[in-house]
Amino acid sequence: MEVMANDAPKGRASHSSILVVEDHQILRLSIVTWLECRFPGCVVHGVESGEEALKHVRAACPDLVLMDINLPGVDGLESTRRIKAQASKAAVVLLSTHDTPYHRLAAVKAGAAGYIAKRDMETQLAPTIARLLKPHQNAHCSVRP
Repeated sequence: MEVMANDAPKGRASHSSILVVEDHQILRLSIVTWLECRFPGCVVHGVESGEEALKHVRAACPDLVLMDINLPGVDGLESTRRIKAQASKAAVVLLSTHDTPYHRLAAVKAGAAGYIAKRDMETQLAPTIARLLKPHQNAHCSVRP
């Protein structure tokens, strides 16, 4: 997948950006489409692996990364550790089918700003994104109810 950096004109605020990391293509495309509708003006990209996520974070510096915890190769926990070790300012929210204290604690230890069980995405994802993007928000990235 091509990585596109945000190139806003000088003197103008850049768009907030979100990276979706999900190995299941239909779910990834669904989340990207939903984000584009729910957070108009945000730049949204999707990749399918932890390796691609690390490359994208280095190249494009997204404000927020939504990452599946169970990825082939470099999993979501290790990818989060590496993103935070790069001194990236990107907030990482881990998404998982598992909703256990073990997984939540592992997410915190990895440096994640949040953890959402996939079954709770419908109610928890939008408020979490809005809260985490608030410091980055500008007129270009509004939130639709």
